[in-house]
Amino acid sequence: MTLADKRVLVTGGGGFLGRHVRRELERRGVAHLFAPRKAQFDLTREADVRRVYEAARPQVVIHLAAVVGGIGANRESPGRFFYENVMMGVMVMEHARLAGVEKFVGIGTICAYPKLAPIPFLERDLWNGYPEETNAPYGMAKKMLLVQGQAYRQQYGFRAIHLLPVNLYGPHDNFDPASSHVIPALIRKSVEAVETGARELACWGTGNATREFLYVEDCGTTAPSRSTSAPDSRSASTTSPSSSPSWSAFAAASSSTVRNPMASRAARWTSAGRARRSASPRRPISARV
Repeated sequence: MTLADKRVLVTGGGGFLGRHVRRELERRGVAHLFAPRKAQFDLTREADVRRVYEAARPQVVIHLAAVVGGIGANRESPGRFFYENVMMGVMVMEHARLAGVEKFVGIGTICAYPKLAPIPFLERDLWNGYPEETNAPYGMAKKMLLVQGQAYRQQYGFRAIHLLPVNLYGPHDNFDPASSHVIPALIRKSVEAVETGARELACWGTGNATREFLYVEDCGTTAPSRSTSAPDSRSASTTSPSSSPSWSAFAAASSSTVRNPMASRAARWTSAGRARRSASPRRPISARV
């Protein structure tokens, strides 16, 4: 399958990952690209989902739309994160089936892996336990997209794949301290330390947790590639780099990059009365796709 002559629907096309996917599709010569915005189409409402398909008449769907956030946002809004992600996934895929879409690419989350999965993570371990409790509502909601795709393949012959990217970072990330992920949060703390002359960064947790991160522009090339090349027999695929540094290493890198000429800053890892914001200890991935 080539994308240049296809009508492509990208949900979440104005988001952190979506804008890079759109740019990659345009680079590939996709002329009929539809990326609805939430202000016009609320994908948690079936009437709006139906309108999207009527307007776009897509042959390929890349479903990126999601309600996302860091540890704090997941703790504050678990019900919203579960409901809105489930509803978007269920209805976007169902209407793709009804519309006769040729290929559906769903984007999952590394948070779907079990909290105590063996290290390194393997895709066969995806169902061998419950996700880390803080992210479980979001992780399980996105996991249902995988279940739906497998069920639709079995009953309807629907061609769907499910990509599981690791944590993303890069241009246009979210730097809101209430909802950001670890890299933009540490960058913001480092910048503010420079501005205020602070000699340390107060960070949540112990600093021992490890994560793998993928540059968002690199991930932006993956979804279009998988929409044409991923074998239909492999419905879940993890996208990952080759290393998993600790959060303390990221804090040190952030502090040294955003350099304060007046002080040498160290990270102070503390729960600060908010131990509920600690994270799953390790998250290295073995799959390389």
